Amino acid sequence: MDKELEARIRTRAYQIWENDPSPEGRADDHWEEARRQIEAEGAAAPQEPTDQSADRDRGSRIAPEEQLQEMPGDDIEPSKRAKRPRAG
Repeated sequence: MDKELEARIRTRAYQIWENDPSPEGRADDHWEEARRQIEAEGAAAPQEPTDQSADRDRGSRIAPEEQLQEMPGDDIEPSKRAKRPRAG
């Protein structure tokens, strides 16, 4: 298998792993699904293949910064924010 194809499959398998609610022990299933998807897409080359396996090794599923949304009031100093009553 050439390195570019393997990188595409690895990246897709990682994306599948990220979206699997119970991914543990299913690496082979993710790899096969990724391989099938890539084959079904044909020879269309990816724009920028990336190897994200290092993120998986850390056990991290943190969204990239560009996907994070600001919350209302993020620009207000903590001392000036309205305090909410505590439950209980």
